[in-house]
Amino acid sequence: MKKISELISDMLWNTIKQILQKQGGTCILIEEGKPAYVVMDFDSFQESLGDEEPRISVKTAGGMSEQELLEKINQEITNWKAAQTEEQAAKEIEEEVGEEEIKVEDLPL
Repeated sequence: MKKISELISDMLWNTIKQILQKQGGTCILIEEGKPAYVVMDFDSFQESLGDEEPRISVKTAGGMSEQELLEKINQEITNWKAAQTEEQAAKEIEEEVGEEEIKVEDLPL
């Protein structure tokens, strides 16, 4: 037995497919009053490319490609490691200074 959300999803998908059939294979989805996505059947997609090979790019939710996202994550890891090293060095210096007695003396003028 299907859940209500699955039934609604199936109904929406069937509606989109019906629109695609009526509109010649293309449907524009609107978000916040602006065109956001184009949905088309695969035959229409291939026809629109002509002799070109399909160029499929994986995009993340932020609009970055998978490669861009990996580069960003790697840079953040590098920055984090550098910050950890700096923090560790600062702690070691504080420990060394804390162990030594500091004297303040007047200088003769």
